[in-house]
Amino acid sequence: MNTDRSKSLLPPRARLLAFLALAICHLSPVAVKIGSGAQGKENPELQRIFLQMEAAGRNFRSFEAKISEKKYTAILKEFGNAETGEFYLARARDGSTMMRQDISSPGRVILTIKGDLLTRYWPNLKEAQVANLGKHKDKAAELLALGIGRPPTDMQKSYDISYQGEESVGGVACSVLVLKPKNPQAAALYTTIVWWVDKSTGIPIQHKLQELSNDYLLVTFSNEKLNSKIPDSKFEQKLPNDVKVQRLQ
Repeated sequence: MNTDRSKSLLPPRARLLAFLALAICHLSPVAVKIGSGAQGKENPELQRIFLQMEAAGRNFRSFEAKISEKKYTAILKEFGNAETGEFYLARARDGSTMMRQDISSPGRVILTIKGDLLTRYWPNLKEAQVANLGKHKDKAAELLALGIGRPPTDMQKSYDISYQGEESVGGVACSVLVLKPKNPQAAALYTTIVWWVDKSTGIPIQHKLQELSNDYLLVTFSNEKLNSKIPDSKFEQKLPNDVKVQRLQ
């Protein structure tokens, strides 16, 4: 049992949560205009993508998809077993972001964000972690969702963004963007983040999170549904009474 638990707490998701904790503490409150500075002026294609993503953010209500996460280990030159499941994201009536990631294989792990609460639950282990996100609740969901349904101005506060051309993901034509964290502590966890943005929707459908070691986490969405009706109850977790709950500060 201890072996199973240690695996579930290790990367990829644990490392991404550590990155999240750093990032939400270093977001600049300074507003950035689309197209301003080097990120917008140097490449007209980058500015076009920003405008498309901004439009997608204005019209965004919800997103659901199948999700696959797999970790590449550079020293072994191979991927580990993929974690697969379902991903849901929606905008609540008050404008806040709600999220659910339900990993079903190889072991079930459910991560939800609704209101101030982040809940991470291992049903097979009967263990859970609960954190009160407070003022960082929207930033937490935004970063774990990796830009889906958010204007690029939010990301420009924390990243230098460049355009790297076009590639296909699962037969979908995508624009490739590279994000480099401005904060050195965040960059120590992930040196670069690569987005593959669907050219038809302005929604990122694949993400690569690169580490200093050249290991990386590849997150891919498929069977995406944009702006479908997702009940608020999907983002709630009612933990059974026999679950051991760790409350995080």
